[in-house]
Amino acid sequence: MKQLTVIATALLLTTIAISFALWADVLKIQLVAYTGNVDVQFGSYSVKEYVGFPDGSGGWSFVQEGSNPEAKDVGQCTVTLQEVEDEESGSPSSAGDNDLDLVITISNGYPGYKCEVTFEVMNSGSVPVRGPTYVDLPSPYTDGHILVEHDISTAACVQLHPGDKQTFTVNVTVLQGAEEQTTYTVQIHLRYDQWNEAECGAHVG
Repeated sequence: MKQLTVIATALLLTTIAISFALWADVLKIQLVAYTGNVDVQFGSYSVKEYVGFPDGSGGWSFVQEGSNPEAKDVGQCTVTLQEVEDEESGSPSSAGDNDLDLVITISNGYPGYKCEVTFEVMNSGSVPVRGPTYVDLPSPYTDGHILVEHDISTAACVQLHPGDKQTFTVNVTVLQGAEEQTTYTVQIHLRYDQWNEAECGAHVG
């Protein structure tokens, strides 16, 4: 009987030794997400200048400067890219707040002078965008001194992949109500959103 007890104990010890000899290895899963960015900027642009002559009905008949001896090069219209203010105003994101603004400046303007600027908007980010989804200056717009007309509209909301471009035109005309040696300033804001959440036609005004 004693011999049987010894054998059973030995078997138990052997079993315990085997269970503690288990080897193991652990695998890890690491998740890394690099996000892209939404960013649009102004691309190339061109300028045309016109002289308005009375059309006999209270309006203007515009002639491009240089195309007629009377269409004299008196006024000047220049376009520059510079920082004006935080263009992300009204946007839920500040990721693209590093762009230069398009500044159209009329010098020595006079009633009947018209400046036409055609420019590009380019998707310089890494995520597709749709826009404009927001335009805050309607067309036409006038304060009684200058007339602003443009074709920037949420109805033109299109998808721009990285590197894609969209072209718009802005016309600024000095009206009869403009005063001499006075500065008039108007701003147009337009916004682009990531393509999968954009709501085209959301705001114009």
